[in-house]
Amino acid sequence: MTSYPVPCRIALLSAEIAQLVEHATENRGVASSILALGTKTPLRGFCFFLIKSHAMELLKKFGKPAAIILIALGILLMLYAWYISPKAFSAEIWTNASDTPAEIQVTDLIAANWLMKAGIPLYPGDSILYSGIEIDPNFKLPAKQGQALTYQAAYPITLNNDGSQLIFYSSAPTLGAALWGQDIRLTASDVTSLPLDTPVIAPLEVTISKAVPLTIQVGGKTLSISSAGATVGEALAEAGVALENLDKTVPADDQPIPADGVIQVVRVREETLLEESAITYSEVRVADEDMEIGNEEVRQAGENGVQVTSVRVRYEDGQEVSRETEQEWVSMQPVNQVTAYGSQVVVRTSADSECIVDYYLAKEVYVTSYHDTGQTTASGIWPYYGVIAVSPEWYSILKGSSICVPGYGVGTVLDVCPGCSGKNWLDVFLPTAEYVSWNRNLTAYFMTPVPAGFTGDLP
Repeated sequence: MTSYPVPCRIALLSAEIAQLVEHATENRGVASSILALGTKTPLRGFCFFLIKSHAMELLKKFGKPAAIILIALGILLMLYAWYISPKAFSAEIWTNASDTPAEIQVTDLIAANWLMKAGIPLYPGDSILYSGIEIDPNFKLPAKQGQALTYQAAYPITLNNDGSQLIFYSSAPTLGAALWGQDIRLTASDVTSLPLDTPVIAPLEVTISKAVPLTIQVGGKTLSISSAGATVGEALAEAGVALENLDKTVPADDQPIPADGVIQVVRVREETLLEESAITYSEVRVADEDMEIGNEEVRQAGENGVQVTSVRVRYEDGQEVSRETEQEWVSMQPVNQVTAYGSQVVVRTSADSECIVDYYLAKEVYVTSYHDTGQTTASGIWPYYGVIAVSPEWYSILKGSSICVPGYGVGTVLDVCPGCSGKNWLDVFLPTAEYVSWNRNLTAYFMTPVPAGFTGDLP
């Protein structure tokens, strides 16, 4: 006997019994309804053909008792064949390019075939989501109504990183997920030109600035950070180091990150100081005809004035580096001292045994000596013993007058001592052969007659 599938062979036996019952009971409705089940699917149709073609042969082999059992088995096998046969069901295909799904009827359970049914070809980088989870295109889906797949098309992403460029395709929902899918790991300090949550719904171009290690010196402390900032200012902002007022950085905050990675922050402050200084008062000397020459009296005491100077002082990291005068003003004017001096000439004779002379002025002076200089005196003569040099101010008054200096004798004012200005100072000449150094204070006697330009005061 020819070999057939097991379900068909059992169905053949069922058909034989059905034919037997049909002839015996002359009720064709039962057999006809049973045989009609075999026309619904290809497998059942094939079995129906076998049953019909072998019915008479099988009726001869079985008696009526077995017919009832075979009829029951045939009905069960027909129902099983109907149950396992593929059935069409509806599904939805969502895409990120549309707000409405594509509805399809499918019998195949392979995910990629559902997309083909919807007219969507798969390309490298595309992805399929089932219940929000990415699945393989060959994933076998459950056979039930109303299921949905989401198709995400891949878009090109151009990545610029440290002067190099990489182009890849990704169907990830966001830029961050796309980079992760390419094993591109970012640190918290790395910077991307687009946010990592940018949706991938079109071609993207992104630049990654990788963080580099930096050392920041600020306020006597050293900070070690990583930054992807393009300038010194950006790196400091990432590190939370704020520049205040006059603070500066080395390099400047608008300059690129230095090659050695060292940034110095200089804390700068300025303050304005008010400094006071004394303005020395001047002396005004007035002649008093009722007062004898050589005497003087303070008629008005002098008082220094006050000058205020505004100075801007600059400090860098606590150390003063400069100070600059901004302005000056006088807060208190000085008060001149008024001194009256005697102009009344009274001639006296000295009681000094070394200087018994008539004089009109006895004055305490500082006496030094000098010797040959190889030059003539201010009066145009060569110096000799008895030449006295005085300050230019005194010389203009006393030139040619005589002065008796105890221990030296009488001398004549014929030379100038530039270093004697502003002092009561006499410089007496001694020939080189007789020279001894003089440095003494004593009373000198200014001898009559009184010089024509003398008013009673020697400046």
